[in-house]
Amino acid sequence: MKARPEILYLAALAGLMALIAAARFDLVELAFRTTLHELGKGGAVRIKLLAEIALFGGILLFTLWVIPRKAAPRRDACIVGAAALAGFFAESWGTDLGLWRYYTGERPPLWIVPAWPLGALVIDRCSDMTRTLLETWLDPRAVRAAWGFMVLLVLGYFVAFSARWLTHPATLIVLAGLAAALFLRPDPSRDLPVLLTGACCVFFADLWGTTNNCWRYHIQDGSLLTLAGGVSFGALFDSAVVLLCLKGVEAYRPFGPCKG
Repeated sequence: MKARPEILYLAALAGLMALIAAARFDLVELAFRTTLHELGKGGAVRIKLLAEIALFGGILLFTLWVIPRKAAPRRDACIVGAAALAGFFAESWGTDLGLWRYYTGERPPLWIVPAWPLGALVIDRCSDMTRTLLETWLDPRAVRAAWGFMVLLVLGYFVAFSARWLTHPATLIVLAGLAAALFLRPDPSRDLPVLLTGACCVFFADLWGTTNNCWRYHIQDGSLLTLAGGVSFGALFDSAVVLLCLKGVEAYRPFGPCKG
């Protein structure tokens, strides 16, 4: 009897996570020791750590629940490939120039790259729900206006955040990619749900990563304001990169239109 696609997807996700943990067991061991040490301090430190653990667990469970839904293996393989390549380039750009850094000092750490295709699949699944909500709540004119606002927000935030490196060739390539995502064959009814869904999903991932110092953005100085600024950049930038990947898969069209 054939295995259901959902079961195969869950097995693949579990295998991927096990492979990453085995490849970087040193980081798993360090995280375990650090967690035990921080929990032993009690008080506000323990509460903060428990909140971070709960957030990470929620993100992990949500990912495992969402990705197997609407499984389309060939199309999903294209999304995974596109997001892995785009994510590797984005991480290389950001860490090499110093826009953000990871606690391991790697530029970039290969263990973070799988988060990009996983995130792209989550956003792809969830953006259908966002599209339905927008169609229910907003008329087409309002959707176009909201899309225009998001375009200005993504580009404006990117320019402000990377201003120091804006003329660097790698930054110009990234900016060209964002422009392609936003302006090539624009369809507000399709693109806006991806940007909004992506911003929401990445917000929680970045909130976890920045509050436990897994990564830090160059503007962070310890204040909540700069933390919010870094998380906002991550949410907007990552969602635009995912939009580029999804539109690229749609343009390729080996299996029909890209939904989401």
